[in-house]
Amino acid sequence: MWRRGAGLLRPHLAAASVGRRVRRPPAPLVPAVPSSTASSSCRQILGIFRCSIGAPSRCLSNQAGGGGGACWSCGATGAFLSCGSCGSVQPVDPAVDYFQIFGLNREYNIKDNNLEGRYKEWQKKLHPDLVHSKSEKERAYAAEQSALVIDAYRTLSKPLSRALYLLKLEGIHVDEEKTINDPELLMEMMEIREAVNDASDSQTLEKIQSQVKKKLETWSRSFQDAFDKKDFDRAIEATQRMRYYERAVEETVKKL
Repeated sequence: MWRRGAGLLRPHLAAASVGRRVRRPPAPLVPAVPSSTASSSCRQILGIFRCSIGAPSRCLSNQAGGGGGACWSCGATGAFLSCGSCGSVQPVDPAVDYFQIFGLNREYNIKDNNLEGRYKEWQKKLHPDLVHSKSEKERAYAAEQSALVIDAYRTLSKPLSRALYLLKLEGIHVDEEKTINDPELLMEMMEIREAVNDASDSQTLEKIQSQVKKKLETWSRSFQDAFDKKDFDRAIEATQRMRYYERAVEETVKKL
């Protein structure tokens, strides 16, 4: 019986076998189990593709705004992560979220392609190695602020972690351990894994990666639509499916 999406990678599976007289069956993703526990097997196999992206390690408020307070060193107003007047690194403000750090609106679709550039700019001001001659207090501030900026960049630079962070700011916890008991998704993940394992050249892997990325983008758009409409149940479901496709993309990257 054919399933939706199952034919996505069939041409690549066939291409991968050209020139081989006997094709060895792919190694099982999980140990074989009796048919009576098929649903359990589905959960185990889907678990292979569970992405290890966790929620941000720092608990930040969802309060927007705030242009910085008075500098602890010179007293100048408007000091943010570092003081614009004297350059002193400021203590971490728990009311500042990751979007504020990079001057972005709090939304899923980031309308700024210079996130990496802003990240590097902050690190030039906050990296602990650059304040080694400062006081112990400021060195501690620099270590905390630098780690915060790294967390923020890693979180916002990827669609899935950005989506999870937005949900967290809304006070919504997403169970990272929850699997999706969907036989169609299970079959698709198995075929992707098989196609990646059998691919013998980079061109085939790039085609597989491109197709998987399209699926990831589809669910990414689904998350944005649901989040914008405050349909958080549908938004959570989108992140759960994004997790599997992102993991599948990573599988292709490892072999390229």
